Amino acid sequence: MCLTALQVQATELIFCYEDKTAATLFLSEGSDVPIDDPDALLEVIQRLDNKLAEVSIRYVRKPWQACLSDLRSNKVNAVIAAYRPERTAFGQYPLTKSQQPDSTRALSKFSSCLIGSNKFHKQWQSREVFQTKAFTLAIPRGYKLNKTLAQEPFFIQHTASVAKALELIERGVADASMGLCQIGSHKVASHYDSATLKTIYPPVAAEQGYLLFSKEFYQKHQSLSQRIWRVLADQDNAKLYVDHLNKANQVASTDRY
Repeated sequence: MCLTALQVQATELIFCYEDKTAATLFLSEGSDVPIDDPDALLEVIQRLDNKLAEVSIRYVRKPWQACLSDLRSNKVNAVIAAYRPERTAFGQYPLTKSQQPDSTRALSKFSSCLIGSNKFHKQWQSREVFQTKAFTLAIPRGYKLNKTLAQEPFFIQHTASVAKALELIERGVADASMGLCQIGSHKVASHYDSATLKTIYPPVAAEQGYLLFSKEFYQKHQSLSQRIWRVLADQDNAKLYVDHLNKANQVASTDRY
């Protein structure tokens, strides 16, 4: 009887997540969350589902752009996404009093590092002496450099994937690429590292993931939305992501490309 009453009172939340089996880096066409196993993202939301009796989550798996389109038209209620100002027209992020994204209520923080050969490592340390466009940075199509990296001496070469970018480095066609190297405060071992390729710390780019609600859902359920953001932020999501990534790296190390 009590369980039935709770189920009746629970608010349905339709959560849309990407249908890819591998999301690389922070592709603008992709989920913005660079975890190789999207099931890790699903587990984060399932933990929330198990904690909050007042919400009942329905899961929808679609291509990323379809998820965003459905959020815009209120066909789904939430997605996980990085902050983009243009998305505030149809979606609600957790915001500070100054209307900036509230990093304390982010789901995660993913940081990426440059990956290059030993020769590039040495040259990068003394890059101030090099002229503009001294290095070729191979990155997947759709990746957008942050303002800091855009000022570095890079010629950009777009590739189909991170693996293809690293292949170009090993062939001597490119000097460096980028890859996930830190989740929250946890450095993560990269399966891209090899005898010839190494990750360069500290990270050069970082992206935070948020649960983005549709405007309609947030306006109807503001207090519930605020509670969901708090519960998600209090979870140890970084450890979960690291565990999933380590498992993925163990598999990838046996078949690199």
